[in-house]
Amino acid sequence: MAADRDDDDRDDIAEKPANPSGIPETANPGTQVEPPYQIIRQYVKDLSFENPNAPAILTASAAPRARLTIDVRTAALGGRDAEVIIQVEATADQDGKTAYMLELAYGAVVRVGQIPKQALNMLLHVEVPRMLFPFVREAVCGAIQAGGFPVLLLAPFDFMQLYHTRLARQQANREQAEKPDTETSDA
Repeated sequence: MAADRDDDDRDDIAEKPANPSGIPETANPGTQVEPPYQIIRQYVKDLSFENPNAPAILTASAAPRARLTIDVRTAALGGRDAEVIIQVEATADQDGKTAYMLELAYGAVVRVGQIPKQALNMLLHVEVPRMLFPFVREAVCGAIQAGGFPVLLLAPFDFMQLYHTRLARQQANREQAEKPDTETSDA
């Protein structure tokens, strides 16, 4: 009989399910927390693929050697919206000839939420590009493959390093501009 009572007691003390949302139970269920940003639209702003030595280059035995550059540009659109553009340039040579040239500007309209002002540049130059990069990779690989070449596999890109390099370059330019001109001309 005692065992039956213990089972009944356990049924009365039902465990509450875990709260997967992480929102405290005391929060007003009608209010929503604004995300730090929203990607409103993504798009190919510009895409150029040149295959200047086709079809002869497509029969060469050597694989093309590609050089790749990536950059991020941003622009305010008004209100809380901004445009983020990832610019990709890829040039490949094969047997001493240009195999292909690709230029891609992949963009997004981003609506910025309530974030600290000092975090805005990092959001637009690092976090948003990280989210866009898989789509950039797909566009680059698809264009190169459609040009008749083996797919160029793009490894994940370190946008944080690009951001820090840009900041260091801007700081060096500011310091150079602030230096007094020490050259004097003898007349």
